[in-house]
Parts: sequence; C-alpha cells; structure tokens
Amino acid sequence: MIETVTGKLVKKLPTFCVLDCQGIGLGIHITLNTFHKLEHNHSSEVVSLHTYLHVREDDLQLYGFSDPEEKEMFRLLIGISGVGPRLALAVLSGISAAELQQAVSSERVDALTRIPGVGRKTAQRIVLELKEKIQQKRHLKQAATPVEPGGVSEPKANEAILALVSLGYKQADAQKVVNKILSAAKDELSLEELIKQALQAI
Repeated sequence: MIETVTGKLVKKLPTFCVLDCQGIGLGIHITLNTFHKLEHNHSSEVVSLHTYLHVREDDLQLYGFSDPEEKEMFRLLIGISGVGPRLALAVLSGISAAELQQAVSSERVDALTRIPGVGRKTAQRIVLELKEKIQQKRHLKQAATPVEPGGVSEPKANEAILALVSLGYKQADAQKVVNKILSAAKDELSLEELIKQALQAI
C-alpha cells in the first residue's frame, strides 16, 4: 500500500494533480478541499499527500488527501455498499472530513443530499453505516490510551491493546491483561512477546 507520496507539483486541477517523484509523474485524484490547499503551492514546489491506492482488475487509481483524517473518511466511505471511490471523492469535495463526521453524528441527511450525485437513499445509507464505523473508530482510539501504574501511557501497550481488540477481545480485558504483564515483566518485552503473552493470559 502506498501510504504517502512526496514530489514536485507538476499539475493541479480541481480533482486531479500530478507529482513528479524522481522523474516519475504520478497522477493522483484529489478532493476539492485538497485542491484548495494545493492552490498555495507553486509549480515545481515539493508537496506531500496522504494516499490510497484503489486496485481493480484492470486499473490502478491513486487518491490523495491533504490530511490523514480526510483519507480515513475516504476509506470508511468506500467501505459502504454502493459507495465507490468517485462518489466518496465527491462527498469529500462537497464537505470537509470534520463536517462529514458532524453531519453523520447528528444524522443530518440533508447535509449530504446537497452534494451533487448524492441522493436521499444513498445519504441515509452513508449516515447509517458511517455512524457505526465512526463509533468503532472512537472505541479503538479509547482502547489505545491505557493508564498504566504510575500514570504512564506506553506506545507499546497501546499497540498491543489495539491488536487484541482487533482480534475480538474486549477493551477492558485487553487493557487489564497488558498492564498486568508490563507491571510483572522484569525485562523489556518486544511488541510480539507482549501480544503473545497477552493471548496466553486473556
């Protein structure tokens, strides 16, 4: 997966740009919000975009975003039945990632139907499914901030808890086990060892 692309800005259009990456021109589909941010960049200036590579049987399409939150919302949108990359791009061109989350949280379907190409049924489906996905994402973020003895939050513990939660274990159980193992450990544990011990103890 191509997570980010950095290169010289060769071409910029409202929904498309080209970056020269060491002599290779990469065509990247972008949102209007990202385009507006690129407007401040001059030609040949080095820019960096968060990217998502969409793979189909006969085509590879690269999508770029000015910030990781917009990219994450794009990923959530294309995971909804009936919402492809083009429609997801249109949604994020008509509304910012933050505004989309607010509209979904407050179930404001009309905020989405004002976007060209988004009908009422599609808007309702986006609100219904995206609300659940956003809630799941918030739960994962909460799981990633364990409070260890002494009040110290350790990145390794965060990653181990996220791994356990993604495997289906409850957040509270995962946090309790990971903190217990770290408190009892005499030597420094690698992430792999921590997860392995947690799986055996949970």
